Amino acid sequence: MRMIVIKQSTDLQALGMRLFGVTERNDNGLQHLQRLNPHIDFKKIEAGTVLLVPDQPGLKKGETTSVSGMVFDEFRAQVSDSIDASATRVREGFARLADERQEINGVLKSAAIKRLLEADPDLKPQLEAALQIFKQDQQDTKDIEKTLKTLQQDALAQLIEVGKLLG
Repeated sequence: MRMIVIKQSTDLQALGMRLFGVTERNDNGLQHLQRLNPHIDFKKIEAGTVLLVPDQPGLKKGETTSVSGMVFDEFRAQVSDSIDASATRVREGFARLADERQEINGVLKSAAIKRLLEADPDLKPQLEAALQIFKQDQQDTKDIEKTLKTLQQDALAQLIEVGKLLG
């Protein structure tokens, strides 16, 4: 089994010419390529897409990389590092939002705000509505973090399974 990372958007026919050239095996190779990658829209294969490629006669080996051994391990490590980095950026963003909420809560508890609320009773329902939104945002953040962790674990588990399939 081999793999290729698409560098420029392409379609199935152009990819077939690149991988197999003009032969009778081209159609067979393309059918096998589609079966190996059922998640791909072959009408327009976007740049950055990683495809599994059948290792069969007629395949131009220079266009692809073997997925056995170190190559797949390196790929899995890159994906894992990317997922970890994305999760870290999301958590850092949530931490900044939490800091901002804490600052706002401090301001809202100040004597000046309390005097404003006493002077204008219409402000109190608006403030309570804003505080309710903050509370909902905090709950949403917890839910998103939990979902992110689950997705992260699932992605890594799927990579392990693909590694087992590739041997």
